[in-house]
This record gives sequence, structure tokens and C-alpha cells, in this order.
Amino acid sequence: MSQTGMSTSAILFATIFASAISTLYMGIRANLPFALAPGLEMNGFFTFVVVGTLGLTWNQALGAVFWSGLLCIILSFLPVRIKIINSIPNGLKKAMAVSVGIFVLTIGLFLSGIFEFTDGRISGFGSPFTAKGIALIIGLIISLILGMRRLRFPAGMLVAIIISAIYCKTQGIVQKEPAELSTEMFSAVFKLDLVPTLRLLPVFLIFFLIDFYGSIGKFIGLTASTNLTEKDGTLPRIEKAIETDGIGTSLGALVGTSSIITFVESSIGIAIGGRTGVVAIVCGLLMILSLIFTPLVGLVPVEATAGILVYVGYLLIRDTWEEKELDKFFYSVAIIMGIISLFTFSLDKAMLIGFIAYSIRQVWKDKKVNWYLAVSTILIGLGVFLPMIIK
Repeated sequence: MSQTGMSTSAILFATIFASAISTLYMGIRANLPFALAPGLEMNGFFTFVVVGTLGLTWNQALGAVFWSGLLCIILSFLPVRIKIINSIPNGLKKAMAVSVGIFVLTIGLFLSGIFEFTDGRISGFGSPFTAKGIALIIGLIISLILGMRRLRFPAGMLVAIIISAIYCKTQGIVQKEPAELSTEMFSAVFKLDLVPTLRLLPVFLIFFLIDFYGSIGKFIGLTASTNLTEKDGTLPRIEKAIETDGIGTSLGALVGTSSIITFVESSIGIAIGGRTGVVAIVCGLLMILSLIFTPLVGLVPVEATAGILVYVGYLLIRDTWEEKELDKFFYSVAIIMGIISLFTFSLDKAMLIGFIAYSIRQVWKDKKVNWYLAVSTILIGLGVFLPMIIK
């Protein structure tokens, strides 16, 4: 985001402040184990499309982010939110869980350099035997051993991260741009441009669609195979989670960062038993402390988490795949959605294919249309194709 002309110190402060407050609010308000932070895909769209290609100022881009968050907040209080969520068939919810698992796994492969992506598609493959690849293998093997059902070693993934980080240090793998504190950290606070214009309309719509439906997909995908959901697959308090997502996005825009989203990496805490808002509260407090202990946090490069992300992705896929009540159609759609997540490094495109498949099946099999599902499919399609059109 610093390529938009914003101060790096300002972005550092905005990221930590908005992430910490949003995550704390998630724990207190929704009592769910989700961590929130600015999404990498949202940062990329903000920087390279909205500012870089369309020529808008970062102040105007922050204004569009703010309004998109406000709309998410409004929808979280309206009955339509539950109808949208309830329109998603249980099989599609499970397929989304598989997609989230593959997406998490893909992040690990990307961080290790085994997969390379350009403009949302695989552009090349790297060797698993480079220093980054070996860091992934070390983290994955340790996670698999300590996570064995017979062993169940507490905090096994944390041990894997520490050992991987030590290995990375010996190989010279460090944070490329260590964060620094600066007197400029407040320079972007309340500097957003809230004046609405026709030029901002498609930008606002994209921010909203990716945030709203992306969040629903993650909430469902992260909890589909846990005891957090009801028998019909619904997640209690999901409306409060959506509200939190919207509040976080608007708050982030006020202090100087792009859309706040629920991180799929929340799956790490859920995988080792996190089921309540205590997880989010602890994460939020540690985020605040990270501002003070910036040099210490910088000792752990993101590459040290690659193996753990692959392991957690595997757990999400395994736990969903082993459920007995799923039909053959689910497996077909889940495989297709997973492949799309893998090759496009995207959840929204996978969601679009899943929604289309289940909408067609509903018309073919039940001879009726669920208009909430149909409208959601159209809106997700807009969210996928609008960025391609306006570039």
C-alpha cells in the first residue's frame, strides 16, 4: 500500500490498530474464534487497480472502503442477511469448507516458493528443496508428528513455527521489510475522502461484494466441520460476525488501511481446539503488543508458517471429506471448487462456480428457484468480473 504514496509508518499503525480492535470486538461481541486484518487481495486491488490503474487518490480509495464497510454493517441488522445465509445448501457449505482448506494450503505453497502466481493464476513452480521449501517440509513434518491423533501434543503447531523460524534464520530468510515505528504513524488517520462520485461506484461495489460474501464463505468454511455449527450447518451469531467485519472495514478506512477481513489463518487456532471468543481476544491483545515488540515479531518470517498452513489446510479438507452424510454431487462440486481455489489463488471464483452449480441443480432437481441463492450468485459474479472490466 505504500506504493500509493501513503506513509509506511501510517500503514503499520493502521494495520495493527484496526486489526486489534476488530479482533477484540469479534471475541467480545460474536464470541467466535476469528482473527481479522487487512486482506492481501484487498490491499492489492486497492493499490494496483483503484489507485494505480484508475488513478484515484488513496484518500478516495479509503472513502470507498469506508462506505462498503458501512453497507455490511447495515445488512448485518436486516432480516435479509439470514435469508441469504440460509439459502446456501448444506452441501455447498461443506464444499466451501474444502475450498477454504485448499486455499489455506495454497498460501503455504506460495510462501515457500513452490507455487508462483501472477495476476491471479499459477505462473510457475519452484523446487521444494530450496531453503524456503525445506522450511515448509520441516514445519509440516513436525506438525504431522505432534498432531497425530494418538499423541495430540499441545501447541504442536507453535513448536513447528519456532523450529521453522530458527531454520529460516540459519538460511538468511528474514522479513524483507522490517516494520519500524515512526512519528508519521498517525498521518493517515481521518484522511479519507468521503465524497461519493459515480467513478467510485464500481470500486465501492467490488469492495462490498468481496467483503460481504467473502466473509460469509470464510465463516462457513472455517466452521463447517466443527461443533460450532448447528445440525443444519448454520453458524450461530454469524450476523454479529458480519457486523464485526463491517465495523472493522470502516474503522480501518478511518485510520488508513483497506478492507478488514476474517483471516483464513484463523483455521490454525480452530484446528487445535479454539471454539470461543477467548481465542480472538488473546489474538487482539497480542496484536496490540506487536506494536511494542515490533523487532521481536520481525524475527519470525512468514515463510516459517508455510508448513503449518499446509497442515491446517489438510485438516480442513480431511475433516470435511470424512463426513458420511454428503452425496456424490458434493464431492464433484468440492473437487471443482478446490481446483479453482488452487489454480487461481482465489476463494471468490471458487464460490461463484459452487453457487452456479447448486443453483442449476436446484432448478433441475426441485423445479424451483431460490431467489436469494440466485441473486447471491449474480452478485458474486459481479464481484469476480467487475475488477477485470475496470482495469
